[in-house]
Amino acid sequence: MTIKTACPIDCYDGCSMLATVKENGEIQLQGNPEHPITRGALCNRGRRLAARRDGEDRVVYPLKKVGGEWVPISWAQAYREIGQQIRVAIDKYGHHSILHAFDWGSGALLKSLSQRFFYQLGGCTETVGSLCWDAGLEAQRYDFGQARSHAPDDMVRNSRGIVVWGRNVATTNVHMMPFIKAAQARGAKLVVVNPLPTDVARRADMCVYPRPGTDALLALGVLRVCRDLNLIDQRFTQTCAVGWDAFAKTLDAYALDRVSRETNVEPEQIRALAEFYGQSGPVTTLLGIGMQRYAGGGNAIRAIDALAAATGNVGIPGGGVNYAQRGMAAFVDEDALTGRSAADVREFVRGTQAQEILSSNPPIQVLFVTRTNPLTQVPDSATLRKAYAGIGCKVVIDMYMTETAQAADYVLPCTSVLEEEDVTYTTMWHPYLSYIHPVVPPRGESKPEWQIFSELADVLGMGEKMEGSVQSWLTLALRPLLAQGITLEQIQTDGFVRLPIEEVPFADGRFLTPSEKFEFWSNAAVADGQSAVATYVPPRRAHGSGHHRLTLLTIHPRKHENSQRQHVVGDVVYPVVEMSRVVADEHGIRSGDAVRLYNDKASLQGVAKVREEGHPYTVQVESGWSGQGISINDFTDADSADFGQQTAQYDCACSVELIASALVIGVEKREPVQ
Repeated sequence: MTIKTACPIDCYDGCSMLATVKENGEIQLQGNPEHPITRGALCNRGRRLAARRDGEDRVVYPLKKVGGEWVPISWAQAYREIGQQIRVAIDKYGHHSILHAFDWGSGALLKSLSQRFFYQLGGCTETVGSLCWDAGLEAQRYDFGQARSHAPDDMVRNSRGIVVWGRNVATTNVHMMPFIKAAQARGAKLVVVNPLPTDVARRADMCVYPRPGTDALLALGVLRVCRDLNLIDQRFTQTCAVGWDAFAKTLDAYALDRVSRETNVEPEQIRALAEFYGQSGPVTTLLGIGMQRYAGGGNAIRAIDALAAATGNVGIPGGGVNYAQRGMAAFVDEDALTGRSAADVREFVRGTQAQEILSSNPPIQVLFVTRTNPLTQVPDSATLRKAYAGIGCKVVIDMYMTETAQAADYVLPCTSVLEEEDVTYTTMWHPYLSYIHPVVPPRGESKPEWQIFSELADVLGMGEKMEGSVQSWLTLALRPLLAQGITLEQIQTDGFVRLPIEEVPFADGRFLTPSEKFEFWSNAAVADGQSAVATYVPPRRAHGSGHHRLTLLTIHPRKHENSQRQHVVGDVVYPVVEMSRVVADEHGIRSGDAVRLYNDKASLQGVAKVREEGHPYTVQVESGWSGQGISINDFTDADSADFGQQTAQYDCACSVELIASALVIGVEKREPVQ
């Protein structure tokens, strides 16, 4: 039996999948060959959804911690006891004493019903902001009015140049690769800008490895060269934009020698990048979500936006600064599901929630965690562990006993995507919306999140406020599609639909800003207390500026989504610590050696992997790792980027040292060194 369904992982690609259930119950997943993006292929993370569903360590019954041990309990007992904790907290401290900490580790429309539950309490405290991309969304709101991306086929047909800036396409956006290859086959040239080596760089005509956190400085320096070489599109800057003349004067601060010295990019490459943008058009820019994780992350996006716009590579076929596809939101009414408008909500920023919990008034009495694993994913894990430890009742809804679940009082088992019905879409890239069809029954007593909250609402005497079926909730959320002639039944039958998003954003020269033009100078930014124009904000912890000389970057894993690793790699006690040949030689380190990675906050033992490319003073470890009593985010600080309530965890300095040679510890066994 083969069933058409979809992947809800928080990702660019939003794949349509075919699930085949064999007679022995084994599930095989493959990409849907009919889907214009998926084209029959799945990434490593998507292919492993079946293993995630069937993992031996999966939680399939409600659990309660009793005397430090986990004890299975009935759903009725779980609802009764948790409901009582909620009542007591609200009666004594009010609804702001209930904290809902959530993120987008698993997406799909009906996940929003968890928020509806808390809003129906009268309100709550909830986490807002971003660990990854809000700084860029805010930046493009200032510049364009909204983040919009070009259709993938537009790049194939029309781009003469492609710049992949800070996006590891071959790992986090694998279905972009065929489009890049097709554009190259047609003659397009490829430039990759990234402090780390990436697989897509192997196909590049030029690779630029800037010092981490200096992307804004590089873009502004390149734009200064464009200005000085008369590579500016005067028609665009004078008729389709506002603020160019004032902004252009600020470029005097970004002289070539300064930019080269501080970014560690040779002057020849800076000039070459300027000529690429100014003479090779149409040039399309594909932005990633790493460069925002610095003090000046939002300004980095504004600077790249300005570079593309000033050289005439915006609003034309084959151009664009492709960061997100926020136009998708107009076709889905998630507010109808959440009911946020009527709720009294106190907001804690995700990246700084630990300090807010510790100082909150009223204090947090009950914590619910859904769709996230904060104790590995949020910066400054040590402080967050302390904050969570002080909360009297902690409830985690998850499939696995994550680090956050282990710290909870109750763990409630939720269904896998292969066991539930929903609709999913991504606002990160393409314009397709997909139907999630249940493939197999839930394991054990697992339940969809929306059902858990609906049944808990019954216990609290507000069941009518959460009453509804999958069909009724999805119909409600998808009402905006009726004006486009698209029905839920069509989505269910076809498996996916393309939403009417323009292939070339802003092609008519009209933008979504207050001026209806591209804004080099943004009054909206000024109103928010920001610089009117893109500027350079240096990293808070620049390499070479203190005791720790290296920058630690925590990159997305190839095989699993962040910390969702239990079903793939299990417990990795000794993570791979990847470093440049320069750093390795300075410390006498070879691949396979046992090394210590440390800074003033944390220390771990790992296994070295030496690379030849990339910026020499960067160290990388996959995000989501935990072990040795810490997580990788024990190294990071709860700092914020300039825009969008976004974390700046890449402003993280570190050091490495050799512990023992691979000849001593055994490369394959990776045994601990005493």
